[in-house]
Parts: sequence; structure tokens; C-alpha cells
Amino acid sequence: MTNVVVLDSLFASLDVEEQAALEAGATLIRWDGDPASLAEADVVAHVRTRVDAGLVSAMPRCRVISRFGSGIDTVELNAAREAGIAVVTVRHYCTRELATHTLALASSLVRRLAETGSRHDSSWDEVAAATPIRGYHRATVIGLGAIGRAVAGALIALGYEVRAVTRRATSVALDLGARPVDLEEGFALGDIVLLHTALDDTTARLVDARRLELMPPGAILVNTARLRLLDEAAVAGALQNGRLGGLALDAIVEPSSPLRQFDGDPRVLITPHVGWYSEESAARLRRAAIADALTAFATASEGAVRC
Repeated sequence: MTNVVVLDSLFASLDVEEQAALEAGATLIRWDGDPASLAEADVVAHVRTRVDAGLVSAMPRCRVISRFGSGIDTVELNAAREAGIAVVTVRHYCTRELATHTLALASSLVRRLAETGSRHDSSWDEVAAATPIRGYHRATVIGLGAIGRAVAGALIALGYEVRAVTRRATSVALDLGARPVDLEEGFALGDIVLLHTALDDTTARLVDARRLELMPPGAILVNTARLRLLDEAAVAGALQNGRLGGLALDAIVEPSSPLRQFDGDPRVLITPHVGWYSEESAARLRRAAIADALTAFATASEGAVRC
């Protein structure tokens, strides 16, 4: 019988995961933290545990590493590849949720809801005098995966001029009604810049001081992808000097981050990595991470899947 070991989980119970394994004829257990206990693992699933070369070497039978999510930055891919282990992720489980969350964050900053939402006894002209609201009409979406496409399509439907920066064929952007541009042009032309690209060695600290200087004064930056896409010190500096008019993040920001100085600042909205979540998306994620991994395991056992 195939053995599935869950290295870590966001949930106290593994009932959904156990049911998915049972339906595929596999057994599932939660890891006790001892590398020696991975010796019999055929499949491992994880969220935050760093699956590095040392951990890979502790699981000689393993043929599939599955992640509860869409990113693979938690896996040392070279080590997995050398060991003949396939790496699988879960996609499209929270497209609607995260696209909606992204648009909610962006809209809140554009409309300055943190400042105007509590002025229910004021008239519109009193609010406008106290809190000027500028018009934003140009958006740049960086990354056209499923969520980036959903966000770009919604912005186009709202009447925004949308530019897209993507590694995909330019036809993907054009089919949406977006104009494909390179990275620097995207920053220079975006009143709102929205990040939806994957984190890897080429995109870490993608938003740095140089690119922030390209942005129009008062522009808004929205990042519901990975926090490490940002040079946090540079972003803090751009907020301090007014280059950035607003920042929205869906990420866990460490207490030592320079962005923490903006706690309570109405120009900055930070949600604690909840954009992906609904009860339905969580169930989809948990089931798919196990079911898809076991499908990949069956294929890998035939020698057809490689990392």
C-alpha cells in the first residue's frame, strides 16, 4: 500500500486528506518530525516545511512531493530532481477567492475607504475636502496565471487600461484585451501595479528601488503573491517619500520588517495571507493535494513523471 506522510498542515484534523488517500487505496499519517520515520514514505505533502537535500535523502522510497498550494519555493528542486522525485502543486483551487481579495484591496486603496468609510455623518463635499480621491485608470498586472488573468479581466470590465507583463505568449494578454509590455514599461505606466507572478530566483525582490522610481507619483502597489517579490526596505522608503500612494499586501509581515512602521497608516492595507481562503477553497486544496499526488505517484511508478 502507498504511504503518504503529511509533513505539516494548516489544519488540526487531516480528515479530508485521509479520505482522499483512502479513496485511492493509500494510507496517510502525520509526520512526527523525525527524519528516520520518512524512510517508508512514498509520497510526502507539506505547506511550510523546507524540503531540502537533507530531508530528501531521508526518504529513499519517496517518488512525489506535494505542496498544499501553488508555490514550489519550499522545495529544493535540484535535490528532488536528482532523487527522481516529482514535485506537484495544487492550482486553480482559490482563483475566485484570491482575485476577489486582490480587487477588494486595490479598490479600498483607490477609493480611500479607510479614511472615508467612517465619515458617515459628513456630506460628500466635506469628505472630498478632507480626503481628496484621485482617479486611477491605468493598471499593470504582472503575471498572467489563472489569478492574474481573472484580475486583469475584471479591471478591463471596469474600464481600466490594462497592461500585462507575462512570460506567456503575448496572445494571452491580447486575448484578454490587455496590452503586453515589458517589466520596466509596466511599472512606468501603472497607476496601479498588481503582482501575480511566481517567486523564484529571477523574481525575488522584483520590486526594488529602481523600479519603484519608475512608477507614477502616488501609484498603488498590490501584492497578493509572495512577500519576497518585494524589497521591503525600498517599498518602505517609497511610502515615506510619497512615491507610493498606497500599498496592499496579503502576507505575514515579520515584526522586524520596515513595513511594520506603517501599522495603522490608512495608505497601507495588510491582510495575513487570507486571500486564498474560503471553506470551499480549503476543502478543494486539501483533497487535491493528496489526490493529485497519488495520481502522480501512479504515473511516476511507471517511470513517466519527472520533476
